[in-house]
Amino acid sequence: MVVAKNGNEAVEALDRQSFDVVLMDVQMPEMDGFEATRVIRNKERESEKYTPIIAMTASAMKGDRGRWNG
Repeated sequence: MVVAKNGNEAVEALDRQSFDVVLMDVQMPEMDGFEATRVIRNKERESEKYTPIIAMTASAMKGDRGRWNG
């Protein structure tokens, strides 16, 4: 298990090694999980790699649900 403190560390971790799955906090500092996922997916387009990413959040406010359902 690898723990990243922010989105930049998450992207760097995936550059160093492969994972079966990523649990991505969408509200991380520096680079949030949405941007980190975009960066990871863009890098994957240049390779044969694909890592499942599961977005997670602690947001429980009434208005938050619509944001995640896009």
